[in-house]
Amino acid sequence: MRLATIRRLGSGLFAGLSILLAMSADAAEAVRFEAEVRRTEYGIPHVKASDWGGLGYGYGYAYAEDNFCVAMRAIVAATGRSAEFFGENEGDPIADFVLRYTLGTEAEFRQHLPAAETPSARLVEGFAAGMNRYLRETGSANLPDGEDGCRSADWVAPIEPVQLWMSMARLALQASSDQEIVRNAIYTASTPVTAPQGEAAAGGGWATLEADLRRFGQALANAERGSNAIAVGRELSRSGHGLLLGNPHQPWRGSSSFYQVQLTIPGVYDVAGASLQGMPVVGIGFNRNIAWTHTVSFATRFTLYQLQMHPRNDRQYRYGGGYRNLISKTVEIRVKGEDGALRTQRRTFRRSHFGPLVNLRVVSPALGNFTYSLRDANVGRYKEMLAQYLRMGQASDMAAFTDSLRGIGIPVFHTLAADRDGEAFYGEVASVPHVTQAQLTRCVSLFNFYLRLQTNNAAIALDGSNPYCEWGSSPDSPPDSGLYGYDARPKRQTTAYVANSNDSYWLSNPEQPLTGYPVVFGFLGHEGQQQLLRTRIGHLMLGESSRDSRGSGLDLAALKTLLYRHRVHAAELVLDDVLQICPTASRTARRACDVLRNWDRKVDLDSRGAQVFTEFWRQVRLANSNQFTGVVGDPDFWAVDFDPDHPLTTPRGIDRSKSENRALVQEALANAVRNLDDANVELDSAWGTVQFDARGETAIPIHGGDGNMGVYAAISAGLGEGGYTDIRSGNSYIQAVTWDESSCPVADTILVPSQSSNPDSPHYRDQTALYSRKEWVRFPFCAEQIEAAQIGPTLVLRSDDSEE
Repeated sequence: MRLATIRRLGSGLFAGLSILLAMSADAAEAVRFEAEVRRTEYGIPHVKASDWGGLGYGYGYAYAEDNFCVAMRAIVAATGRSAEFFGENEGDPIADFVLRYTLGTEAEFRQHLPAAETPSARLVEGFAAGMNRYLRETGSANLPDGEDGCRSADWVAPIEPVQLWMSMARLALQASSDQEIVRNAIYTASTPVTAPQGEAAAGGGWATLEADLRRFGQALANAERGSNAIAVGRELSRSGHGLLLGNPHQPWRGSSSFYQVQLTIPGVYDVAGASLQGMPVVGIGFNRNIAWTHTVSFATRFTLYQLQMHPRNDRQYRYGGGYRNLISKTVEIRVKGEDGALRTQRRTFRRSHFGPLVNLRVVSPALGNFTYSLRDANVGRYKEMLAQYLRMGQASDMAAFTDSLRGIGIPVFHTLAADRDGEAFYGEVASVPHVTQAQLTRCVSLFNFYLRLQTNNAAIALDGSNPYCEWGSSPDSPPDSGLYGYDARPKRQTTAYVANSNDSYWLSNPEQPLTGYPVVFGFLGHEGQQQLLRTRIGHLMLGESSRDSRGSGLDLAALKTLLYRHRVHAAELVLDDVLQICPTASRTARRACDVLRNWDRKVDLDSRGAQVFTEFWRQVRLANSNQFTGVVGDPDFWAVDFDPDHPLTTPRGIDRSKSENRALVQEALANAVRNLDDANVELDSAWGTVQFDARGETAIPIHGGDGNMGVYAAISAGLGEGGYTDIRSGNSYIQAVTWDESSCPVADTILVPSQSSNPDSPHYRDQTALYSRKEWVRFPFCAEQIEAAQIGPTLVLRSDDSEE
């Protein structure tokens, strides 16, 4: 029996449900899931239920109304079926094979799911049922069409909970086994090297190997996976309550983009914020008393182990005083051919007790003389990930919130939080292997030290024959995880402030640096290293805002203004010197100089010339920077070298006394002009006419710019015909949260790409246009606020066993 009623309810959930329950006592006994969904401005769903299954059911249905096809496509990929439905060219058979090997088939994966009655299992079960109800009522033929659609697609089918779990398991591997270069290394690993493993093959020489390893390090720290976050405590807060600014830089489309929601079980769980597409839990958000956010952390998520293979048996490797056997497993996938027929492909993978063998020839041919195995810190951690996010959302104060982090379920993020009482928190509390600095000294051969050096510690290879080199544990480590426990982590709880923009933990507060931790806790911007320009400008602007308040303290308006100042810090550091070099430049380069001389050094919509500096700085970085870290690290370039005692103000200025620097600047200016001319972009056009999001028939101008040139509100877009129209990622879900004397949080939010991937939806581009105008959504959190802001009728959903 299906009982679904859509009606405007004048009172709360349970009053409305009591009317429905009175309709049939027999039906009440059969109810499996029930939930209420209200939507407020910009299509934000507020889901309310009496239990976890119902909460998932309501959320799954509401989410599917906006983005069913996005989640469905992610499920196809996570379950290793992309080539089956999309073929070899549009699918990804390498990813299919590696995910089938890493996660197993659905039947194999189902054996490792949490107990059916746990909150997380019930939530996932309900979410799948809610999505399936939407599909059943809508029909495949009526699903959205277009680039992100799936109308009448043969890969659309009812969703099983195990498939959602597999999607979450894949998400946890995004900074380790599921990175493209790592997948390729696992896929191509075949026969191990049994000959004596001495030096690397010369190949193109050491210079070539060095360049290959630097590219490897760069691939492991993709600069576009960025974010900013600030948590302010009562010492700096005007009201005495905490303040939080969350500014993750995520993709604008696909399964790694965000979706806004509020999820409520009265008295149990009441959280608003954003989840990644198709995930049934809020990942970045707030409740009545606490708000939190994440930034991508570039800490160690996996280690390599160099194996010593048996000289006469390629199926055995030395461990301790003897040998162990490699374990082989053959994996099957199905691949659609050009004729539409499906064919089975098989591949055999091998693993040591550490994990799968990897072929580092995909990094450099010179590494072909070594056999490596990979241990991944996030394999099997997906259950704790979801359970921990539920605990985080239930925290009533900072003590409860930090206690919820002890399960170490977060896969790849720094965590920052602020609470009603004015406490602020920073922690690197994600999955980090328990590898000590002593192990990094004793367990790394000379060549593997070179591997570490050239990848800036992103790739760590340990001695796989020595049991001493195994991952260890802390007294409070999660059982059998090999991860550092909570107490050993770099973290700070303060009433001042903490901030992060993807560098390591070191300068979470520059006045109180965190020091003395192994490099595995943060290889990007580690202790004493040059910092990203976003890190520098973020701390500097916050300090300026504090001084501008003249002791009255910061408020929510100050944080929001800080985000949208759109200063280009690289220009503040070098443009005066560039203009001094301009008079001796070529005629082409002087065209750039004429524009830059009048530019306001910002990336606001009306800034004229931002495109010239954007292309100029890309040229400088290409020629003269550490492509791994994204900073211009060559000390010969800077007038004032980096000083670890003054990390926010150094390096700065261009050393104009060096002819090579003058030549670099002149050539970079000329190349910037050529690039823009080739793209038919006027040098002095307003930035809003050059960078825009072409959604539907109207282009929406987008402010912000390349984070690598020190733009805090980063937008990642490639230059193409007519401008920067291919916006890949950047400002995504933004939240600015504080509290007042009421029981409700005060939150201004904006989901820059908007809620829906359906071009026919009114919420396909509405928040994008709002962002363009630098406006915000005041988030209605409490029941009376939701009722006042509600648009459309309340949806009451009920399900019985016969429907699922």
